[in-house]
Amino acid sequence: MADGDKLEEVLHNFKSTIEQMEEKRKNIFVNWIETQTRYLEWETNFNPKYLRAYKRGEIVLAHFGFNVGAEYGGMHYATIIRNSSKANSNLNIVPLTSMKDDDTTEPLHKDRVLLGMIEGLNDMQSVAIPDQIRAISKLRVIKPKKQNQTVLKLSSEQMDMLDDKIKRLYTKM
Repeated sequence: MADGDKLEEVLHNFKSTIEQMEEKRKNIFVNWIETQTRYLEWETNFNPKYLRAYKRGEIVLAHFGFNVGAEYGGMHYATIIRNSSKANSNLNIVPLTSMKDDDTTEPLHKDRVLLGMIEGLNDMQSVAIPDQIRAISKLRVIKPKKQNQTVLKLSSEQMDMLDDKIKRLYTKM
């Protein structure tokens, strides 16, 4: 099969799959395709040196993309778990989520960390999700991008709780 024919077949199957999705999921997926297309265009000229150096404990708003199964996706806050120089094009992050008003801490998943309030973020308690730890391209960061933008940060106590959970999840103790 010629490359052009293979591409047409894949695109046809792809379109068919999208058309069969439930409406909300379809809209999210189409939005992701648009975003992914921009990333592909941007990455040819991407130079991380024009962005800020990120420090451990800082919080970024990032687009995690459209993922499979229970992988974290969409737009979410995350905390940086390893310093990243301007030259490094990736960040190592742990996603964050907020507890809704009617949520209680009792059924909190055993792999998550209740961080409490994060100053300047919102009026809800935050939860770190270290079992979804990952590396992302700095292209995925929505804010902050530049050195002069406001930076939110976890406290040292919050980072200690997160570090402890990461150690327990990923190392022999």
